[in-house]
Amino acid sequence: MAAAAAGGGRRWALTGGIASGKSTVARIFAELGALVLDADAAARQVVEPGAPGWRKLRDALGADYFEAGGELDRARLRRRIVADPAVRGQVERLLHPEIMRSLEAAWIESRTKAPERPILFDIPLLFEAGLEARFDVVVLVYVPRSVQLERLMARDHLSREEAAATLEMQLPLTAKRERSHWVIDNSGSLDQTRRQVLALWAQFKSEC
Repeated sequence: MAAAAAGGGRRWALTGGIASGKSTVARIFAELGALVLDADAAARQVVEPGAPGWRKLRDALGADYFEAGGELDRARLRRRIVADPAVRGQVERLLHPEIMRSLEAAWIESRTKAPERPILFDIPLLFEAGLEARFDVVVLVYVPRSVQLERLMARDHLSREEAAATLEMQLPLTAKRERSHWVIDNSGSLDQTRRQVLALWAQFKSEC
């Protein structure tokens, strides 16, 4: 794991899988006072028209994946990514560095303006992108695959086959669990999840 940043405490990352409830856990951390740096939000920013990620995608994929006004056609690109692992890998190689640059810039700015506030990086594809070495502590939001599958089907109105294909795009949560320092089991009630976050809060706050 990464060494603690000079003057900035240890770096904690939150990760999980699609439909695992990671966003719920991130929201609890935020309610307790953490600043959550959201990789999904950064991913949206770096593909806004004219942004570095947008230019890279446009050069690599051509105009077919963009609307007339220049916006990325996310739905079309998502369908292609699900169907073609090679394209998925290409998109990830192009965007992950831009996303991390955005997050690192936000981290530096936050450390300068509010050095006492604990910071949590929220990165869904932490392990898939090979980013775990950048962090001192990794917290995984875990649910059994059966729960993950049912939640994904209900949330996105997918068939079982479509949901299973989507899950195959990410490392299994069981594999991520073996590589994480802390695990929050989100298969129970919201109150049970909140209690697990509270149990981590004091250590997180003191280290970050």
